[in-house]
Amino acid sequence: MSNKPYSRHNINHLMRDLRNQSGFSQIALGKVINRTQKQISDIENGLVEPTPELAIKWFTALGAFEHVDLVHYLYDLHPLAAAPINPELNEDLGRAILNLKQQIQHALDSINQIEEWMTDLRPGVVADVPMNDFRELFDLCPGVRTTLYALNREFGINLKSLSDDWTRKSLSTRVAMPRYEERELMHV
Repeated sequence: MSNKPYSRHNINHLMRDLRNQSGFSQIALGKVINRTQKQISDIENGLVEPTPELAIKWFTALGAFEHVDLVHYLYDLHPLAAAPINPELNEDLGRAILNLKQQIQHALDSINQIEEWMTDLRPGVVADVPMNDFRELFDLCPGVRTTLYALNREFGINLKSLSDDWTRKSLSTRVAMPRYEERELMHV
């Protein structure tokens, strides 16, 4: 049994509830994610457990990006996956920006504390890591994501396009990891 606050056993209920809230019929959603109405029904009724890939397709089709984060968390798909922020906390972009601003201020204070901790480190001396300060830094990740989700909900910004634009710019300025083709082959 997992100690996680969410359970994979309830994901079918989340999928059904979100589909209903979004106004999609089983047939309409099935067409979008390439499944039959019966397959959709079987998943929603708990007869078939969805794969992480299917759950991500489902939530992406419904524009429920926080739920995609939830899938990453439930299935341990990423080491930094965490339970997502409730979308009601960031219903509009203004609230999301204010929340992010507050999180950034807390993170800046924590960075100062981490710098002081690092300055006091001595070789060969074991020191306690200031985990509360690192948690404040971690809080930035979901804060940034939910701000972008609010931007998508309120203004229809295409998050995939935003991500692709960032990647192209970062590759051209060599901030992002180079594509595989650009790496020099290492000879052993």
